[in-house]
Amino acid sequence: MNQIATAKKFIGLFAGLVLIEFGAHAADTGPMPLSTRPAKVTVGPREPVRSRENMPFVMDSTLATLRRDQESWFFYHTVDWGKRIEKWQGTPSNPFQAKVWQKSRDEVFDLCGQYTDIHHAGLWLVNIYCVPDGNLLGVVHVELHPGEPAVNHGEKYALGLVFSRDKGERWSYCGEIVRPQNAHGNVGGAPLLVVGDYFHVYFNDQGPAGRRAAVARAPVAEVLQAANRGSVTPWHKFSDGDWKEDGLTGYGTAVLPQPDLGPGHPIDLHADAAWNRALSRYMVTAWCAGGGVGRLYLHLSEDAVHFEPPILVDEEPGQWMPYSTFLTDDRDRGTDDMNAVGAEFFLLINHKSATNYGIDSLWRRKITVGR
Repeated sequence: MNQIATAKKFIGLFAGLVLIEFGAHAADTGPMPLSTRPAKVTVGPREPVRSRENMPFVMDSTLATLRRDQESWFFYHTVDWGKRIEKWQGTPSNPFQAKVWQKSRDEVFDLCGQYTDIHHAGLWLVNIYCVPDGNLLGVVHVELHPGEPAVNHGEKYALGLVFSRDKGERWSYCGEIVRPQNAHGNVGGAPLLVVGDYFHVYFNDQGPAGRRAAVARAPVAEVLQAANRGSVTPWHKFSDGDWKEDGLTGYGTAVLPQPDLGPGHPIDLHADAAWNRALSRYMVTAWCAGGGVGRLYLHLSEDAVHFEPPILVDEEPGQWMPYSTFLTDDRDRGTDDMNAVGAEFFLLINHKSATNYGIDSLWRRKITVGR
């Protein structure tokens, strides 16, 4: 109860300055962390984006983002158990100004002959990476249902890759890259980062010790070469200080802490990630609902493996907070896929009723960082 009271006191001071002292934690393998420097993180007040009466759909995934022009963006969202995908255009302050199209799964994704023996394979497009040659790599949350889609009816989960050569109108399915060790655990998905020469993808792993927030990686060059051929290269989960666990069968180490806030929804990686150019830090969001209160956290890291104590971004009793999305500041022209942000950026935050999944509202908070 003391922790919850402390958190509630903290939330009232969001507009104030939060000082985060970064410790030096070197990764056992992979890129070395940058020099330790104090950082200032200011979380602004909650701003409404869409009330529950004005939501255009039941929120069911993080938004995949792609620049449309200098002033606006495309926002992809998946609905109806992965059966339909919607493409919207708008701005960071109003993502759903106009619907561009709504298409069926098979109109958007060419499954290339995969999952023909599955009753229903749902694909949620949750992240986009702009390849330097103009093509697009996408990360998809995959649900494989033995019958009509329903939660906890024997479905299996995975993360997969898709590839587009026509600016995101049509995608070819390349294959699975990550599964929870127990494939019946909801994999979440899927924060994506470029860390040196590697892609990192973050997800919910499920295994003998329960559920944990884990990470897997693969070389960027190999991933893109394979995607161009319509296939995938092996990914490996981080475990016990090394990248040694197979992405499809292994069990990853927890890289984000499980907040001790009482019984409820465990930490969850239906979330997002971005590189912060101003701080030279990697950022991942995660949410949980302990003691009847939903909370969204921001996690920062020098090496994208060892994370500092989380920063509380938002909380509200009786609400879940899945499907957060990094949004650039309106003046930021430094990215085409929102996988990198600057000194000022936004987090788009879904508030979802903990007792009725179909009741949503959408908010955002401006975050300012500096040294």
